[in-house]
Parts: sequence; C-alpha cells; structure tokens
Amino acid sequence: MFKMLVLTRNVGQSLLIEDVQLTLIYVDPGSMIFSMEKLTGGRETKVRLQRHQIVNVCYDVKFQLISVEGSTARLGLEHPESVTIQSID
Repeated sequence: MFKMLVLTRNVGQSLLIEDVQLTLIYVDPGSMIFSMEKLTGGRETKVRLQRHQIVNVCYDVKFQLISVEGSTARLGLEHPESVTIQSID
C-alpha cells in the first residue's frame, strides 16, 4: 500500500527518507535542484527535477515538484507505508 505526502520546503531545508537526506538547493519557476546523500558513507548526488516530472529517488519513493513560489517548493511524495519520511528544518 502506498501513501501520498505533500509538503513544502524552502531552499536549504531537508527531508530524510529512511537514511537518505534530500536537501533543496535551488528553485526557479519551472524546476528545482536537490542534493541526495546516504547518511552512512554515501556520496552526494545532485538531481534537477522539472515541474511535474516524477523521479524514483530511493526506497521506492516517487518524488515530484508540484509548484514553486519564490524560494519555496511544493513537493509530492508517493511512498510505501513501511518507509519513514521525516522533515528536517
């Protein structure tokens, strides 16, 4: 069973998907760039996401940029119920 989570993040804010940290580093009206790093010895990867594009980031979590207002991005995450997602402010 999958759940849908919608949240907002400002540039510099992060979220944690199990042991993978995603940090919003840039937004413009049509796209965003986020960094993704496994906390236990992983290398940082930067990913550009276009508006409404869906990307499978990790642990079967699908990530989508819904909208942008200023430096705030509204994100949609579809994830298995067994996966923990936490906001880091």
